[in-house]
Amino acid sequence: MSINVLALAMRLVLLCALALLVSACDTVRSAWDKTTSFYETHLDPKPELDLQRSEGLSQNERALAMQFSAVDQQLELLMRSLAPQDTFPSPAWFNATIIQFPWLTAIMALDTRGEMLTRHPDSPLKHIQVAPLLEREWSLIKRGLQGFTQDTPLGPELIVAGPFFRDGTWQGLLAAHFDPRSLIGLAPSPDNLALLTPERLLWSGLDQKATRELTEAPWEDILKRSVQGRLSTASHTFVWVARPIGSLRLVYAVAAQ
Repeated sequence: MSINVLALAMRLVLLCALALLVSACDTVRSAWDKTTSFYETHLDPKPELDLQRSEGLSQNERALAMQFSAVDQQLELLMRSLAPQDTFPSPAWFNATIIQFPWLTAIMALDTRGEMLTRHPDSPLKHIQVAPLLEREWSLIKRGLQGFTQDTPLGPELIVAGPFFRDGTWQGLLAAHFDPRSLIGLAPSPDNLALLTPERLLWSGLDQKATRELTEAPWEDILKRSVQGRLSTASHTFVWVARPIGSLRLVYAVAAQ
């Protein structure tokens, strides 16, 4: 497989992240669909590449792109499955979703008061608080997916939630939640990857001291200006890229070599 094809695809992935950050319109969704189609069509999931070559992307950018794309493609597929529903999904849909994404802790449906309608599996290893999910305003106008993070006794949990409707009226939420460690485990070298939000570190990788320094950066200001870049801390320089889930920003980072 040509390194130029990989470089072009990775740049499209990173540029699409920028588009998703600045707009939530149908045009952007179409751009992401085209990018994902290009990725799936032209990228070998286990490419044999000479990472010493410098065409297209730098070595550090390629390292980040390889880690980011392997993980984020699965997250994007989950988000497509959870996209706002016009009707309440069938039991078969819940079963198929939990099978398709075995890294999920659970997927559930709540009514507008937060009462549990269904959950798969019935008794997950980790539980989340549903009240914060309902604090957001949900409607036909504000119907996009939203990301949340919560701390649990067994570690942090990431949540992706979206509404379902009946006759144009909001009826409740579909919510999938998972341990960030399960998602990061899909990366080729998870120990080399860090995952965080502006508020908390979700996965530190192998060098915990260095990656914890990332949380001290002024991410709220940084993410107002860019969705990718380089950031220097006391110990390392990191290459990073952010992806939005509603107002939540996930930041993937690798240490520059």
